Amino acid sequence: MTQPSYLINAAADLPPDPREPMSEVQAVRLRSLSEETGEPFDGALTKRQAARRIAALEEMAA
Repeated sequence: MTQPSYLINAAADLPPDPREPMSEVQAVRLRSLSEETGEPFDGALTKRQAARRIAALEEMAA
């Protein structure tokens, strides 16, 4: 039996886990920007931290 489409899936509405490690795409972009700007690369960032670091490095590279 399927659930009616109007029911809300609470798990889908949760924000991403702040401790989740950065994605491979983020790591590649961050490594590239780090090399371009001469800044150190930190491979242990979370997704949220990596997004902020990428934004900061993109500003530096502009």
